[in-house]
Amino acid sequence: MVDDIRHAESISGIPRGDCGDEGIHYHVGSPYVRRILGEYAIGGKVTSITVTADLPGLHCNMERVRVFDGETMIFEAPLHSLEGVTYAGPARQ
Repeated sequence: MVDDIRHAESISGIPRGDCGDEGIHYHVGSPYVRRILGEYAIGGKVTSITVTADLPGLHCNMERVRVFDGETMIFEAPLHSLEGVTYAGPARQ
């Protein structure tokens, strides 16, 4: 299980920001928005999303989600802190 890597198609998270409308959303193949020089702008394109085993938790083993633009990790969070993960079907993996 330690070396298991599951590939996800998209993730979504809890809204944040001043109005609560800036949620965490990443989808493979889509551009993502980053704060660049104080303003929001297109930062690049999501190339992969992985879900892997993490440290043992209180009741079970935890899992970690990582989002990449090429070799650069642009987002990382515990799986349980996200609202949803969509996995690619067998033909897409």
